[in-house]
Amino acid sequence: MKTNNQQLKTALFAVTVLTLLASAIARADNIYVANERGGNIEKFDSSGNMSTFASGLSYPVGLAFDSSGNLYASEVDIGTIDKFDSSGNRTIFASGLNNSLALAFDSSGNLYVATYYNETIEKFDSSGNGTTFASGLHLPHGLAFDSSGNLYVAEALSGTIEKFDSSGNGTIFASGLNRPMCLAFDSSGNLYATEFGIGAIEKFNSSGNGTTFASGLNNPLSLAFDSSGNLYVTEGSGSNNGKIDKFDSSGNMSTFASGFNPPLGVIAVQVPEPATLLLLGLGAVVVRKKARN
Repeated sequence: MKTNNQQLKTALFAVTVLTLLASAIARADNIYVANERGGNIEKFDSSGNMSTFASGLSYPVGLAFDSSGNLYASEVDIGTIDKFDSSGNRTIFASGLNNSLALAFDSSGNLYVATYYNETIEKFDSSGNGTTFASGLHLPHGLAFDSSGNLYVAEALSGTIEKFDSSGNGTIFASGLNRPMCLAFDSSGNLYATEFGIGAIEKFNSSGNGTTFASGLNNPLSLAFDSSGNLYVTEGSGSNNGKIDKFDSSGNMSTFASGFNPPLGVIAVQVPEPATLLLLGLGAVVVRKKARN
């Protein structure tokens, strides 16, 4: 009986320790930033340590991950969408685009691309076959999907955020913004938008009611959330004064990284899959599948 109790305690301890470890792994976000003028995509770990993920690009801007962990990036100057595997190996996914500034994936794995000067949203299947999803927009810049599969588009010229259902039917979600650029949803379904023209970040609930989340920023451009609910925002103008701000859920700001040559492109946050825990018997064997980096 004593042996069985000891085995049970050992098993419970193992579950507790490994569950905490799995949680830590799941929150170890990698943050990717397109350094447009530098021609690089930089990778940051959750502590802000930087490494170069890809280089030699021609004005990279839009970034997005597919469900397999491949990173897609738009090269504005040459009109291509690149696909990078986890090791940074690059292939051309699509070409012939005109100023593709933002990318976003739907839940079915289709890639949506905002073409700034053609004023369209293009839709690509997993093989790179493209069709026009929406047209007649007003300098579309930011893209984001909500949990119901609706696509939101920030239109910089008209100062609006438009909402499209899966069939491409559009309605105005919010208006009166000053050069809205990029969009991101938090885990509660609130939509955040950068207002480049006035240095602010607006927060909208599901009904389109907006409040100012942050102000006094210097040309805020792109934004993304990590798995802990922190918001990362790029800002800056001029040589080597670009930086990445980190906001907690209360709006408290700290500097996550600095010293960039702006403009900075869209942030993509890759959240590794949680570790998988499997107990065989009572404390006999514990198998952990390591989360992807």
